[in-house]
Amino acid sequence: MTRIKQATPPDLDAFLDVLSAATARLHARGINQWPPRFAVSKVLPDIQAGRAYVVRDEQGGAVGTAILSEHGDSDFWTPDELAEPAYYVSKIATVDGYSGLGSALLDWCGREAARRGGTLLRLDAWRTNSDLQKYYLAQGFRHVRTVELPHRNSGALFERPARNVTTDAMRDHGLADASPTKVR
Repeated sequence: MTRIKQATPPDLDAFLDVLSAATARLHARGINQWPPRFAVSKVLPDIQAGRAYVVRDEQGGAVGTAILSEHGDSDFWTPDELAEPAYYVSKIATVDGYSGLGSALLDWCGREAARRGGTLLRLDAWRTNSDLQKYYLAQGFRHVRTVELPHRNSGALFERPARNVTTDAMRDHGLADASPTKVR
């Protein structure tokens, strides 16, 4: 069984390790998404702000990550969209051996967004990762549009309603009753 907790600075290395493991799997499949190792500056501010979450297994090993924020990326979302009560998920990743954990994390983020007053859960995906885009569609997201900017590789925008429900995927991975220790 796994458990989710709000990441704190001592979780930084484990958080980065999960992202690196996910990146290695992508690169092995020829998908040049994400750097081999994220810079501390790309994650630590979210940890310090209380927006980052780490999933740990029974032995305490980090097996999943997510960042859930009320702030969207103005490179991608319009001012009108940014004014809507939406939450944005990013850096969602899992290690091998935890089939279905990604789905459970997305469901958990959607529930947390709804509990915090959000009506939508949004994300941006790598424009060239068609498998990932199909995955998000299968998870109930709708493709909003794709934004192509010369300085960004992401830009396939997705959203789905934020719902305060507990799913089977959340139950299967021990996230059904999980709430963060702090909410900001």
